Amino acid sequence: MIILRLSISDAMITVGIGGGTGNQMFQYTIARSLAHDLNTDFALNLYQYNLLPSFLLKSEKHQRYNLRHFNINENFSSSFKFISATIKRFFNSNLNYVQEGNIFSSFVKYNSDINDLRGDIFLRGNWQNEKYFLHNQDIIRNDFKIVTPPTEKNKSLIDEISSKNSVALCVRRNDYLQPFWKAQLGFTTLKYYEDAVETIIKKVKNPVFYVFSDDPEWVQKNIILDHPTTFITHNDVDKDYEDLRLMSSCKHFIISNSTFHWWGAWLSLNKDKIVIAPEPWLNSYTMDEIIPERWIKIKCDRSELFNQSLNVVFEFKNEKLELDKKQKFKLKAIDESNKYYKSDNFLKLLIDAPKKGILKITSNKLKPIYLGYHKGESERYVCLDKSIPLSGIGISNENNIPINIKYLGIKC
Repeated sequence: MIILRLSISDAMITVGIGGGTGNQMFQYTIARSLAHDLNTDFALNLYQYNLLPSFLLKSEKHQRYNLRHFNINENFSSSFKFISATIKRFFNSNLNYVQEGNIFSSFVKYNSDINDLRGDIFLRGNWQNEKYFLHNQDIIRNDFKIVTPPTEKNKSLIDEISSKNSVALCVRRNDYLQPFWKAQLGFTTLKYYEDAVETIIKKVKNPVFYVFSDDPEWVQKNIILDHPTTFITHNDVDKDYEDLRLMSSCKHFIISNSTFHWWGAWLSLNKDKIVIAPEPWLNSYTMDEIIPERWIKIKCDRSELFNQSLNVVFEFKNEKLELDKKQKFKLKAIDESNKYYKSDNFLKLLIDAPKKGILKITSNKLKPIYLGYHKGESERYVCLDKSIPLSGIGISNENNIPINIKYLGIKC
């Protein structure tokens, strides 16, 4: 994290807002909570939406400012002022500008130094940790009451959901299946949902499942339960706040690794709620603290994707491959006759390291993927897209310590 400080009178907290609704809610909460603690004002900055043309953003449909449907304190600051502060931080060591660690290149942890900031403050990042605002949770819950009235159908569903032992089962797929996000973030497997449902059945009497997903066709074909099940498919992406309101009306939760689903569970007022979340949260293992300790973590084991694949494309084993700082290891596919393979490729790594660090995986067809490893042995799995030329993949060590790769394999 980058922390630069300046004490200025007439203090103002400015937070950059970007990404989808779930990310925007985390960004709002850190500014709102910190402003309350310091008894100062705060402003939202939409520089990601206002300054860059849409064709450069290449955003998904859900990535647009969407907090206007909530009971928030909506005050905006100049996008040029925020960009100016972003540039000035490189030249002014006294500027009070805080940038959160990037999930693609570091382990993102709670930063307690935030509590020591004073004066004008600029915040940039996602801030996906309830420790930043849990002490002000009543304020946050009030701010995130949805003020846009529900449609008649959604109002009827709220009444139904509230009267049953309702379980929100949430599946995120569409954008997570794009090559980079599939490799970096990962997606929740069917086995994870099967284990989570089994856990709910043991703890909840007469559960009724409500399935929320951005891929309704897939879930209706693949989520088959021996309990009453309703698929929520009528709210389009422009009304995702309606889904959030329905979700938070449920009593219990099985969520994917989505901040939107996270908020649906967190906002539920059921004091006895059971919330099940996937572990690891991200396939990159760079973010562990987003899941509150009171929630139940269930292993989302992506090794099954590798183990079920039969065609070995590349394999290195029985020896130790040592990677020093920035050293890159180039893969060469066993079968070079086909430039591209017909199915997804699953990469397995077994890493032995004296302390935690980051590996960087590069390809001619993919943005860099960052993969975290821990002290001792770490077994990691990455799902690569079928269109990536395997012979162009390289793996490099991003840390100052040498590590050993004990196994590296790719199957398809």
